[in-house]
Order: sequence, then structure tokens, then C-alpha cells
Amino acid sequence: MNRNNWIYAWVLAGTLGACSSPISHNEETPKTIAIEQGHSATAPYLTYDNEGNPVLCWTEKKHTDSTYRLAFARYDASSGDFAPPITVAGSEGISTSPESMGKIAFKDDGTIVAVFAKPFLHEKNPFAGAIYFSISSDGGTSWSRPNFLHSDTAHHYGRNFFDIARLNNGEVGAVWLDGRDKSIEGSTLYFASTTADSGFVAETVLHRGTCECCRTDLLVDDKGIIHVAYRSLMYPVALFGEQARDMAYVYSEDNGRTFTAETTISADNWAIRACPHTGPALASRNGCIHAVWFTAGGSAGLYYAHAAPNNTSFSQRELLTTTGSHPQSIAVGTDSILVVYEDRPMPSVAHHPDAHGGMHDHHAQSSSDKTAMRSHILLHPIVKEHPSAPVRISTDDAYNHHPVLIQAGNALLIAWTHEKDGQSTIAYKKITPREIE
Repeated sequence: MNRNNWIYAWVLAGTLGACSSPISHNEETPKTIAIEQGHSATAPYLTYDNEGNPVLCWTEKKHTDSTYRLAFARYDASSGDFAPPITVAGSEGISTSPESMGKIAFKDDGTIVAVFAKPFLHEKNPFAGAIYFSISSDGGTSWSRPNFLHSDTAHHYGRNFFDIARLNNGEVGAVWLDGRDKSIEGSTLYFASTTADSGFVAETVLHRGTCECCRTDLLVDDKGIIHVAYRSLMYPVALFGEQARDMAYVYSEDNGRTFTAETTISADNWAIRACPHTGPALASRNGCIHAVWFTAGGSAGLYYAHAAPNNTSFSQRELLTTTGSHPQSIAVGTDSILVVYEDRPMPSVAHHPDAHGGMHDHHAQSSSDKTAMRSHILLHPIVKEHPSAPVRISTDDAYNHHPVLIQAGNALLIAWTHEKDGQSTIAYKKITPREIE
């Protein structure tokens, strides 16, 4: 099946789903990654290697020392299984935040760049930390000593919530939230990229004044344009100067040397001085940009909007679901995307300290309550820019959360964190268009 037929099959499946029940079910049992007995895994991330093979990353805790490390494995589309995992040396003690999970990217020449956050222990600010990178030129057998991704190395504030992607020139780009500028409210959004003979250089400020604790999204489209989405601090006239935390967007057409001014994806006017801990998701094909995000500005839920080719203004938002969070998406056509998210009834809003000593709006229950939580992973087609019917991907009565997805041959590969009976692992499932009709 070629790419065009693959796209058509997914769009057709979504169209058929729209005519059936509100939520259909894919009952195939998910697989789980192979980890040692007693170990645990969380925070999945999917990418491609330089040959186009899907690669899954995750954060793994070894039972022998209770230390978290970054691990990854390549996917074999023919067998439907992952190769034995590889651990990134030097990643010991990384952050476990599912909104800022450790990640790897591949340069065009096969060089692997691993990026991960670590806290600074014993600092006055308990949330102080840094972002590091390590490089492997031999497929993950050996790694360079971890180095700071950012130029500033002070230990008294936080840097986190990063994303990485391979750029059009074959190098790796990164965006992150940085707390070094104390003259502003919120964090500063930065961009940097690797060079052939060094690590990350040309550090650039994209925007000052962002939400401190929401995931950023860095997307490089099929034309090489860099797109970045994030939650920004805004002071709209409609709120008479009260702060709102809405989604914003910038892009670069020159591999990150310059970026546009900030564009608001949707004027939700979510007046909240807190961190929602749920960031945006971007997808693109043929110049059309699609955005999915959570907001409680107006009716709370996940929303969708798009910007047509050669147009930086996004369409009016459209409600996708009132019970979903932490979306990820992939484009299957100029005007159609597939979105995955965790779906569960929203608990009452509770405020908890964020990573900068303030407060955030925690949609999930506290970790001590997770054993009582139940949630499913849904795959939701948006066909011709209109939401279709969702399909349930997870099957267990468990806490399933923070899904990711990627194209794997003629199918879709979806992975997520699966927590049940005190155990955490990474579940995954290969989905074909026929399976969700």
C-alpha cells in the first residue's frame, strides 16, 4: 500500500466510524515492552531513526538501585516487536515527568542525540534542574559525557519541558522552557540546534513569558519548516488585563536562524495563574498545520484548529472531547489527522505546587491516588477538519495515560504508560485502518 492509499484508508475508516457508535472498540490485546523482572517503565516517546524505522524511548527504573535511566529500542514492522532495549549511559537520575520525558533523535548520518532533564539535588529551589545531551556514533554502544544543552549552567532555577526533532539540514533542533530570566513572569522559550562537529549551539530566545510547566511541541514539516507550539502568558483586552494561559505558535523557514512573532492559536482566554501540565500537539502535511490542545477557557476539554497553507491564522476552535487530556497527533492528509489521548472524567480541580514554586492546576489525581484511577487511550480521527468517532485502543481497567503515536509501514503504532496493581510499563499496539472500521 503506498502512502496515498494509506492516507485514504485512514480517512475512510474515520468516515465509517462517524456513522457508528460514539466509541467503538479495538479489542486486540496490547503488547508491552520487554523489561527485566521488577523494573518499571514510564513516559514513552516515539521517533524515527535515520533509515525511517520507528524507535520507542522510555524512562526505566531498575529495581537494583531504584534509579531512572533513558532507554530505547527499534521497532520491527514485520514482526511487530521491538529489538532488545539500549540504555543511554550517563542518563542516570533523569526526570520522570511525562510532559518532559527523555528523548532521542537521529541525525541524517545515524548519529544518535539523547536529551534528558535532571534535577539539581540539595538546592534551595527543589525544582531546580538542567537539560543535558549525550551523543552516540556507534548505534548506542558508547555515549559521550552528558553536557548542558543550554549555555547558562546556574543551579538555582529550573529548565525543562523540551522537545527535539531532526531538522531539514540533518542536524537536531531543540526547544525548551528556561527560568533564568527573573525580570519576567513565567519562563522563556529557547531554541538551539546541533552542528556536525559539536553539540547544541546558536541558542536563541523565541518568546519571553510562557507557562512554566506545559510541554512544548517542535515539528519539522515535509518542506523543512520548523513549527513550535507552547502555552503562553497573555493579557487579553477581553479579560481587562487578567492573565490568560493560551496556546501560541511560531515558525522558522531558515532552519531556526530566525522565527516569526508569536501567533495565538486560539483566544480561549483561560484566566488561570497556574500550570495545567498539558501541552499542545502539532501535525502537518502539504503546508496545513493542525493543532490540538487542552483548555478550560470556556467549556473545558480538548480542542482542534488548523491553519491553511500560506496562512498563519488558525481556524475557530472545535471541541474534540470534554474528558480527554495529553493529546498527540499525526497527519494522514492535508485536511485529516489522527489524535490519541487519555480519556477519563475530570476530577475536581486541585491546586498543587508547580516546578517553579507557584501553583499549577493538576488535572490528574496525586500519585498516591493513581491506583484508584481508571482511564483509556482513545484514537480520534479528524476527517476533513471535522472530528469523527473515537476508537478505544486500551482494553484493561487500569490507569492508561500519555499516549504517543507514529506511522509504522502501512499501519499506526501507538504506545502509552500502563499502570495497574502497582506496576508501570509501556504498552503498545499496532493498528491498521481495517481494525478500526
